[in-house]
Order: sequence, then structure tokens, then C-alpha cells
Amino acid sequence: MKLLHRIYQCSRLSFKFKTYNSRNFDVRSRVNPAVINRVPVHFYSTLSDQDVKRRTEELTDCFMEARELMQDAKESLNTVYFSEDMQEASEAVAQTIQTYEKFLNELNETQKKDVTRTIGLKMAELKAQYAAMEEELKAE
Repeated sequence: MKLLHRIYQCSRLSFKFKTYNSRNFDVRSRVNPAVINRVPVHFYSTLSDQDVKRRTEELTDCFMEARELMQDAKESLNTVYFSEDMQEASEAVAQTIQTYEKFLNELNETQKKDVTRTIGLKMAELKAQYAAMEEELKAE
């Protein structure tokens, strides 16, 4: 993060003092400095490590709740409560996956790798279990 910030500062200073040359030609004449000075937003994250940890724990809790609701729906198969349980399970799974993807979009690359390593497999497992459950219901 500090390295990217340092590169950004140096690039701004080099354009300001007109010292940015490459391969013996003036880059300023070919490239708009206003476009070059922009650093993509995905390099920066406004979330601290504590916020990332807290939200990761919240997602883990959502994952556990969605799995429990799926288990309840499986247990209530062929009963009056099945359709309601299945609807709750599908809403919980969709909400958990949506929250996870939104959370990943808010992170920088390093944080994204850490979160994916921590709970990425759980989210993939949740999707797979839900898809298997739907396939099993279609078969019956």
C-alpha cells in the first residue's frame, strides 16, 4: 500500500516538474496527465483489519445460519412446513452469497486474498450444497 502511494506521488511530481520522459520522447505530448495521475480505487480499502475481521465473522455466522436452515428444510421434507423452510433457506443462501460478493468488492487485493482464503471455501460449499439440494428435490 505504501509502495503504491509512493509511486503515485512520484508520478504526480514528475508531471508537475516536467521531468517525465521515456525512450527519448516527451510523454506529456501523447498522454493526458490528468488520466495518468489517477490510481484505480481497487488498490485502496477504507476497511481496517478489525473491520475485515468483524465482517468475516458476521459472514461466518450467516453461513452457519443458512446451513442450519437448509438442514431444517431437508428434515421437513414431505411435511406441511417444507415450502416455508425451503423458502427461508433459499433466501438465507442468496443473502449470504450476495453479502460475501459485496464484501469482496470493498476490499483491496491483499485483504481479498485473505478473506477468500478464510471463508471462500465455505461460500463455495454453501453454493454447492444448495445446488445439490435443489437437484435432489427436482429428482423426486
